[in-house]
Amino acid sequence: MNFLINILIFASVLSILVFVHELGHLIAAKRFGVYCQEFAIGMGPQIYKIKKPHWETTYSIRALPFGGFVSMAGEPGEGDMGVPESRTMIGIARWKRLIIMLAGIFMNLVLAIVIYTGIFAVQGHVVVPEAKILTVVADSPAEKAGIQVNDLITKVSFSDGTSKEINHFSDLQVAFTVYKDQEVTLTIVRDGSQLDLPITPEFDAKNQTSVIGIQGPNATLEKVGIIESLKLSFTQIGKDVSQMIFLLTRVFRGIGFENLGGPIAIYGATSQVVTYGLSYYFNLLALLSINLAVVNLLPIPVMDGGRVVLTLIEMIIRRPIPEKIENAVMLASMALVLMFFIAVTFNDVIRSLPI
Repeated sequence: MNFLINILIFASVLSILVFVHELGHLIAAKRFGVYCQEFAIGMGPQIYKIKKPHWETTYSIRALPFGGFVSMAGEPGEGDMGVPESRTMIGIARWKRLIIMLAGIFMNLVLAIVIYTGIFAVQGHVVVPEAKILTVVADSPAEKAGIQVNDLITKVSFSDGTSKEINHFSDLQVAFTVYKDQEVTLTIVRDGSQLDLPITPEFDAKNQTSVIGIQGPNATLEKVGIIESLKLSFTQIGKDVSQMIFLLTRVFRGIGFENLGGPIAIYGATSQVVTYGLSYYFNLLALLSINLAVVNLLPIPVMDGGRVVLTLIEMIIRRPIPEKIENAVMLASMALVLMFFIAVTFNDVIRSLPI
C-alpha cells in the first residue's frame, strides 16, 4: 500500500512540475498566435485526451510521468502543421520566440514563489543563525583542526582553488556534500583575528552526509505577514539557485557528480512525504521547481537555455541558422543529455544498493 502511495506522490510531483513548465510555453505561444497542436503531460502513449470542436489544441495525459511537451508549429521536427508561416515559431519575431522559450522557466519560478510564500505565511520563517560554533565534538575533525567554541566560520576554501563565503551552517553543509572527504581550509574569526585552519570532513554513513563535528545555535521560528513572506520567498529562491549553481559548476569540473540525482533519487525524496507530511511535500516541490528552472537555463541546445542561445545567435547574424546545422546540434545535445541521464540514474542505483 505504501509503495502505491509513494508512486502516486512521485507522479504528482513530476506532473505538477511539468504541467507548470509547459503551461508557461503554451500561454506565451498562444499569446503570440503560434499554433499549438497538442499540450501533453507525460511521455509515451496517450491514456487520456480532450479536444472540443472550438479548440485548436488537444490536451492529453500520457502513460509515463516523465516530461511533457507543447507541440508548436515551426518547432524542429514539427513542421508548419498546415498553418500560415505567421503562426509558426519560425514566422514570428525572434524576441517573441525568446519569451516563449523562457516562459516555462518563469512559470517554475512563479510556482516556487507561491509555495514558499504560503509556507512562510502559514508556518513562519526559520531564522538560521550565523556559522558560530556552539559545541565542538570530542576527537572530531574539528577538534583535531583546532576549532574552538565561539569561532565564527566566514569562508571555506577548496583544493581546486575555489572558495565559498559562509553565512549560515547550511552553506557549510552544501560545501561538504560536494567535496566530501577532501581537505578544505576554513577561514574563521576568533577574538577579532582571522585564522585559516585545514580540515578533512568525515563521512557519516548513518546520515549519509559529511561532518566535521561542530554544532551551532538552534534556529528560531519567527511569525511573518504575507508581504514579508513574499520577500522571504525571493530570498529563499536566491539561496536555492546559488546552491544549485555551486553544485553544477563543480560537476562541470568533475567534482561531486555522485551527488546528482535522477528519477530514482526524486522518488526516494518523495517517498519521505508519508513520514514528514505536506510541509515536506511543498518544500520539495518548490525546490525541484527551482532546480528544473536552473537546469533548463543551461546552454544545451535541447534545453530552453540552449535554444535561447541559438536564437540570440540568429539575432546577431541576422539570418536563420541552416536547418542541417541546427538539426545536427540538436541531435548531438540530445545524445549528451541522454548519456548524462543514464549516468545520473546509475548514481541513483549505486546509492540505493545496500552497503
